[in-house]
Amino acid sequence: MKLTNVNFLAKANAKINKNEKGIKIVSALLVISISLISAFSITVTKAVNEYKEDYRARTLQVDPIFGPLDDNTVNKIRNIEHVESIFPLKGIRNDSFSVTQTSNQEFQDRIDDKGDAHIDIWSLLGDEKRSVIAGKTLDESPVLSCVVPSDFYPFEVENENKKPDYIDGEGLIGETITVKAYNDDLMQDYNMVGDFGSTSTLDLPAIEYKLKVVGTYYLSPTETGYYDSIYISEETATKILDDALTKGGYSKDNETTVGKWWNDLSLRTHYVVVDDFENIESVYNALTDMNVCCADDSELGIQDSIVNASNIFSFASIFLIISTVLLSVIMIIQSTANALSLRKSDIGLLKAIGYKNSQIFACLYCEQLRVTFTGFAVGTIISIIVTAVSNLFFANRNFIDRLYIINWGNFGILLAISFLIVTIVPLICQFIALRKLNKIQPKDAMNE
Repeated sequence: MKLTNVNFLAKANAKINKNEKGIKIVSALLVISISLISAFSITVTKAVNEYKEDYRARTLQVDPIFGPLDDNTVNKIRNIEHVESIFPLKGIRNDSFSVTQTSNQEFQDRIDDKGDAHIDIWSLLGDEKRSVIAGKTLDESPVLSCVVPSDFYPFEVENENKKPDYIDGEGLIGETITVKAYNDDLMQDYNMVGDFGSTSTLDLPAIEYKLKVVGTYYLSPTETGYYDSIYISEETATKILDDALTKGGYSKDNETTVGKWWNDLSLRTHYVVVDDFENIESVYNALTDMNVCCADDSELGIQDSIVNASNIFSFASIFLIISTVLLSVIMIIQSTANALSLRKSDIGLLKAIGYKNSQIFACLYCEQLRVTFTGFAVGTIISIIVTAVSNLFFANRNFIDRLYIINWGNFGILLAISFLIVTIVPLICQFIALRKLNKIQPKDAMNE
C-alpha cells in the first residue's frame, strides 16, 4: 500500500472516529501539561533550589546574649550534626551606604540626575565565596575591592511592578565607587562585657571609601540584596569597622569596654553554617537546647509565595501529565478496539484484496496520529502564546518576578518530549490491539 493510500484511508476513517474530539482535547492538554505547566514548575523550582544552595540560606546568626561564645561553646556548636562551620563576625556584615561619586560617567550622570544613590554592602564571611560571571573574584583582589550585580540599580524604585532601567554591572568593572555610611552614621551593635542579656549600639562616624569594582555576579531573583547589593571581602569589612572605631575615638585596648569587645571574639556575633537548607530547623533546635541565642530563621529569606508556587506547579504538572497520559491511552485503546469491531468487514475486505496486516496496522496507526497530532498542534500553539505573553509580562516587572521567566530552551525540550509521547502512545495502543487485528480473516468481509 502506498503512503498516499494509507493517508487517504486514515483521513477517511478519522472522520468517523467517535473518540476523535476527546482524543484531540486530551492530546492538547497533555502538551500544555508537559510544555507549559512543567516549564513553569522547572523554572520556579530551579530558582528555589538556587536560594537553598546559597551560603546565606544555610547560615544562622548566634549572639553571645546568654554568655560568651568561647572556644568550648564554639567547639560544641561545631560538633552538632549537620553543622559545617562557625565563624565570628570581625567587621561589618550588612550595612547601608550612600554612593557619593563614581568614575563611571553614565553612573555619575544618573547620580546627578536622581540625587540619592544608596547601596547595601554585604561582606563575605569565613569561607564564604561569591562567584562572578565577569572579572575577578574578591579572593583574587586587594582590600577595598567589590563585586556588583549584573543588573545594578542603586536608586529608589518608583514603581515596584515595573522593571527599572538597570545599569550594566559588567560595564562598571575597573571603575571606582565612592561610598559613605548612609545618613553619615555607621551603627554597630556590641555586647557589654560581663553584662550578658543586653547589647549596646555604637554610633560610629562615616568614612568615605573608594571601592574598585573588580567583578560582576549574577543577580538571582531569589537572593536577597536585590539590584542594589554589592559584596566586599572580610578584610575590607574589618578595615571599615576598625577605621570607624579609630575615628570615633574609641580605644581598642583591654582597659575599655569597647576595647575588650573588639579584642575578644567570644563577645562577637557568630554565624553557624549548616550543610543543607533542609537541616536549618534541626540545627536551630540543637542550639536552643544548648541555651545559645540563635535567630529562628536563616540569614537569607525568601517569599513564601515563591515556595508555594513551586510546590503547586510541581504537583499540578505531575498530576496532569499522569492523568492525561492515562486518559490518552484509555481513549486510544478504546478508539482502536472500536475501529477493529465496527470496521471488521472493511479490514477483511482489505485482506481479501491482498493487503497485509502490517499495511492495515500502518493505516490504523496513521489514523490515530492524525487525531493526536491535531491535538498536539493546538496544545503547542496555546503553550507558545501563553509562554511568550508570560515572559514579556514578567520581563518588564521588577526583580523578584523575573524568576517566573521560562527558558525557551527548556520549553523546547519539553515540547519535544510531548511530541514523542503523542507519537509513541498511539503506537503502543496499536500494538496492544495487534492480536485482535491478526484474527480478522478475509471471510469477515462478508459480515455486515
